Amino acid sequence: MPLRKSFLAGHYYRLIEHRILPRVNRLTLSPDHFTLIGFFLAAVVPAGFFLHPLIGFFFMLASGVADTLDGLMARRRNAASTFGAFLDSSLDRVSDFFYIFGFWCLFWHSERHVLAGSLIFASFLTTSMISYVQARSEALGGTCGIGWMERGWRTVFLILWALLVGVLPAFRDLVLWTGLVLYFLLTAVTVLQRMIYCGREFARLK
Repeated sequence: MPLRKSFLAGHYYRLIEHRILPRVNRLTLSPDHFTLIGFFLAAVVPAGFFLHPLIGFFFMLASGVADTLDGLMARRRNAASTFGAFLDSSLDRVSDFFYIFGFWCLFWHSERHVLAGSLIFASFLTTSMISYVQARSEALGGTCGIGWMERGWRTVFLILWALLVGVLPAFRDLVLWTGLVLYFLLTAVTVLQRMIYCGREFARLK
C-alpha cells in the first residue's frame, strides 16, 4: 500500500496541512525553495549522524517534512510545474544517498566495517533500482507503483531506524545491524516485486 493511502499518512498530512503549512505559506518561499531546503537538510544528515544519531534523525525528519511541504504548497497555490516535479524527483534520489550514507557513518568504528560498507552500498543500489524500474516502466508506457518499500515507506523506515539507534544506545550495535539487514532485504524484495510485475504487464501489452 502506498504510504499516502495509509492510516499513518492520514494523520501526518493533516498535521502538516493544518499546523505547519498555514505558517510557511505566508513566507515568500516557493515550492521549489522547499524542495531545495529538503535537499540541503538531507545533505547534512551524514554530518549529523557523525555527531550523534539523534542529530542525524532530526535532520532526516526535517528533510522529510520539507519534502512534504513542497508538494502540498504547490497544490495549495496551484503552482505545480513540470520542472518542479522533475527537480523534486531528481533531488529525492540524491537525498536517498545522503540518508543511507548517514547510516554508514554510524558503522565507522565497527570491527566489521567492510561488511557494513558492502551492505550500505548494496542497499543504495537496491534503493536506486526501485526508482529506476518504475521510471523505466512508465517511460515505456507501463505502470509500476507496487512493492513494499516505495519512497514514503523507505523514508519512514530510515527515520524510525535512526530514532531507535539514538534512544537505545545500550543496544546500538543490535539496532544498527538489524536495521541494515532488514532494509537491504526489504528493498531487494521490492526490486524483485517490481521487475516481476513489469515482466507480466509488458507480456500482456504485446
